[in-house]
Order: sequence, then C-alpha cells, then structure tokens
Amino acid sequence: MRQVPREEWRGVLAALHASGLAYLDLLTAVERDAGLEVVARVVRPGSAAAEVVVAALPADDLRIDSAVPVYPGAAWHERETAEMFGIEFAGHPDPRPLLLRTGLGAPPLRKRTVLVARAVQPWPGEFEPSLPDRAGSPSRRRARPLGVVDGWPDGGGRP
Repeated sequence: MRQVPREEWRGVLAALHASGLAYLDLLTAVERDAGLEVVARVVRPGSAAAEVVVAALPADDLRIDSAVPVYPGAAWHERETAEMFGIEFAGHPDPRPLLLRTGLGAPPLRKRTVLVARAVQPWPGEFEPSLPDRAGSPSRRRARPLGVVDGWPDGGGRP
C-alpha cells in the first residue's frame, strides 16, 4: 500500500500506469476519524502485480484530482464514490449523480448520515418483551438500530 499526498494522486497513478499497471481494479473511499481516504487498486494485466494507492482527504476539504485522464475506467468508480461519500473529483468529465436523486441530504455511506429506513421501521431489539431476571427487573435494555442516534427523528439527535 502506498500512501500519497492528494496533490500527487494523479501523478502517482500516471507513473504506475506507465510502469505497466494499466488496469484500474477498484476506486473507493474509506471514512476515518480525521476525514476520508480515497483508495485505488491498479493491476498489471496477465500477472499478479498490483498496487494499492491511498490519499487522505481532510473532512473540511473533500476534493481530489480525477483519475479519469489516466484510467478512463475510473469514471464510473469516481461517480459512485462522489455520490456515496461526498468527494469532489476535480476534472471529472461527467460528474452527474449515478445512483441517487439529487438533494437527498448527506452522502449515505458517511458515518454521520442517519439512515431513514432504520429510524422509521420497527427494530426488533426495541420492541421485544423483556423477561424479568431473578430480582424482578428487566433483563434486557431496549436497543436502538445501528446508525440511528438517540432522539431521532424528533429533532433531538439530528446531525
């Protein structure tokens, strides 16, 4: 795995392409505490040679150069990653949304995004009856669905 500054992202990918790693296998993002990381895996066709390139993006500036001029197959990957994580790929030839309608709020794969379906559907742990333990008190506490903060949707816990 090769960590690169985001300013060198496209240049490093171009150098790898020139060295024979001519196939883009994967391009996505991973959310970390300090921001996001853009991850690309490039492969040399016909061999097991591969390289993973990672560039960190701070949470307040989610912008990186597009890899499409080097790997044209990155166009779909970048559109999906932009839509799901809110990253802007500078110089992308077609930045239209790929899967979701525009204006739906926060990017769905970010940790701070509350998934509405989890908040409006009954969650089994919240509605199962508690069996009393030997002392007569409930043995289980009610659980909230994963990804739903306390107080949502009444406005108390919205991000």
